[in-house]
This record gives sequence, structure tokens and C-alpha cells, in this order.
Amino acid sequence: MPSDHTALRAFSVLPPSAREQIQFSTVCLSHPRYSCAGALVVDANRVQGIVAAKHHLCAHAGMDTPAIWHQDQVNNLAANFLDGLEVGYDFAAAVGEPGRPPSPRLWQRLDTDCCGIEFRNGYGRWDYDLMFICLRSPQPLRDYIAANPAHRIAYGNGDLAFYGQDMAGKAVFATGFGHAHALQIHHARVVNRHQQVRRQRHPKLHFTDVLSLDGAAGGGPVFHVAGNGRVYLLGATLDIDVLPDRPPPAPAVIRHAATALYAGNYLF
Repeated sequence: MPSDHTALRAFSVLPPSAREQIQFSTVCLSHPRYSCAGALVVDANRVQGIVAAKHHLCAHAGMDTPAIWHQDQVNNLAANFLDGLEVGYDFAAAVGEPGRPPSPRLWQRLDTDCCGIEFRNGYGRWDYDLMFICLRSPQPLRDYIAANPAHRIAYGNGDLAFYGQDMAGKAVFATGFGHAHALQIHHARVVNRHQQVRRQRHPKLHFTDVLSLDGAAGGGPVFHVAGNGRVYLLGATLDIDVLPDRPPPAPAVIRHAATALYAGNYLF
């Protein structure tokens, strides 16, 4: 879904530093037949990496997210996702017109020698839909992250007071990619936080720690800009329809949702 005029207007009135950080922190994760988005980050332990939705491992392989974690299967999915993965980064400082959005200016090819996938507090289960692509060895992406604070989102234990608060009502910007790797910007608000939701196509299966959104959510990272202009990464979009775990008499479909970066008193 391309960026709409409302989203671009809302994005255009952000402080320039916030706009640039959202764009520079967004990366395109591209294979010949599959593309998605992630966010460049520096975590609480000063580890450089990319936060993205875990279900991309399965979508890239042409399969639904499984119900049960099988380690050999996960190892194969992770290795296949990383092998030959092209990361597009360094977007122009200005978002183009709706018909001419910017595309990445630089690309780096990843493999299992230079990086690895960590699941952290989501290890051993598919219901928490985040993964961390750790950039292990010296490489251009690590240099890019280190070159400028605007090139990544940093988070740590000093941010727990923010992440532990009620996110309902907070405005967010979700980024993704369309045709020819064109950057897309979507605008929404957080409606609620759900401890768990049910997958619409498989109601007996769940996703946990989910933020429901009231508008289009793109297909990648979800950012919030605080009143002081600081940019926070709230999570990454699920990109599928889900159902509340305790539905009203007529179950309401949650069409736009994201997995929260902060879950179980742990900042991913």
C-alpha cells in the first residue's frame, strides 16, 4: 500500500531531525522474490543490528508461521533468509512526492559469516514476532550506524519508563517498501495493547504483546516521535489480520497491528 497524502502531510510537519532519523534508520531487506523492511538499531548492550518481524523468515520461504518451534527448521529458515540478503539503506533526506518516493542509495549484501539472527526473549516460540539481525563483523552497515546518531534508533534500560507506559493514543509512523524498493510512510495511532491475539486464519494460534493500530501499518518498523522530538522504535508490524483473544459477541478483526519492542519487562 503506497504512502497516502495524509501520512505524508503528518510526516512533513515533524522536526527535520525526526524525519531524517526515521528514514535513515529504515532499511530494505531484499531478495529477488521477496522484500520487507527493518530498522537499524543499537540495543541496550550497544550491539548494532536490524530489528524486523520474525514472520519474514517464513514468508520468504513461502510458508505460514508455524505453530511449533522446531530448531532445525528455524536454523534453515534463518540461514536461507540471510544468504544473499541485500540491505538497502541511506535514503534521501526528503520524502518525494507520492508518485516519486525515494529508494535506497546504498546496498550491502549479507551472509551468515558477517551476521546472525537472534530471537532473544522470543527464542523457542513463534508467537512473539520479532528478530534481531546482529551485525557481527566489521562491515559498511556498522560504519553507517556509527557515523551518525540519525542513522539508527538507540534504546536501553534508561528508556524503560517510556516503554512501560500505556501507548494507547500515541501517533506512529510505519515504514515499508513498494515497487522498485520505494520507501513508503504510513500514519496511525495506537488503539490498544493486547497480551495476546489470535491469528484470523488459524484462531487456535496466537501472537503475543501486540499493539493494535487504527490505520495502515505498512510492513515494517513502527516509530513514535515524542514531544521533545526524540524518535522511539515501538516495534514491527505483523502484516496480517488478527482477532482479540477475548472477542465481543461479534469478533472484531484487527487489521493493522505490530509486535511491541518491550515485552515481559524486557526491551528487545
